[in-house]
Amino acid sequence: MGCGQASAGRARSEPMKKAIRIDAEAEEEIAHAIDRYEKERDGLGFEFWEELSRAIDSLEDPGAECGPVIGLPRELGVRRKLLSRFPYAIVFVEEDTFVRVISVMHGHRRPAYWRRRI
Repeated sequence: MGCGQASAGRARSEPMKKAIRIDAEAEEEIAHAIDRYEKERDGLGFEFWEELSRAIDSLEDPGAECGPVIGLPRELGVRRKLLSRFPYAIVFVEEDTFVRVISVMHGHRRPAYWRRRI
C-alpha cells in the first residue's frame, strides 16, 4: 500500500469542525449591515449575507488568513477575518470546542467599539 492510501476498514481522520457561536450584539450588527446594504441597492444586503455566511462557516477551522487583532495582547486569542468585497471583519475567539464571534465590525467606523465585549 502506497503513501496516502488508507487501508480497508480504516477511515481517514479529518480535523474536527468547531461549532460557531455568534454573540447577540454581533447578530445585531449583521442585521444592521444587511438592512443598510439593502437600502443602498436591492439585493446588496443578500450579497453581503452570502459572503458573510461563507466567511463565518470557514471559522469552523480558521486558517492563517485569520490574523490577530492589532492592539490587543496575543494571549487573549482575539482574531479577525476580513471579508473580501465588503469593508467588514469578523472578530472572534477560538475556544477548545467552539468559535465565539464577538463582532461583525465595519472597518471604517469606530473600529474598537466592540472591545468591551471580550
